[in-house]
Amino acid sequence: MNHSRRRVLQAAAAAPVILLSGAALAASSAACFDLNSMPADEKSLRTSLGFKAQSTDSNKRCGICAFFTASTGDCGKCTLLSGGPVAATSVCDSWASKS
Repeated sequence: MNHSRRRVLQAAAAAPVILLSGAALAASSAACFDLNSMPADEKSLRTSLGFKAQSTDSNKRCGICAFFTASTGDCGKCTLLSGGPVAATSVCDSWASKS
């Protein structure tokens, strides 16, 4: 087997793990809040702060932000969102590291 074929097979073997972990993270966000059922002003505030339900940077996420207060599981509240619910894996443009 040549090297490029081996790389393709390794990537194919890793794909289910990556997809499952992404699905689990998305599920944790969904368990904390439902964007579809939020009032328009809360949706607007999240939009203005560049809120994303899932951070792509593990070093920049709500769970390690100065504005985050943990509650249950991976859920918490954000001071910038007027105490609105967020997942520890979410993020916004106003993220600030805890001191």
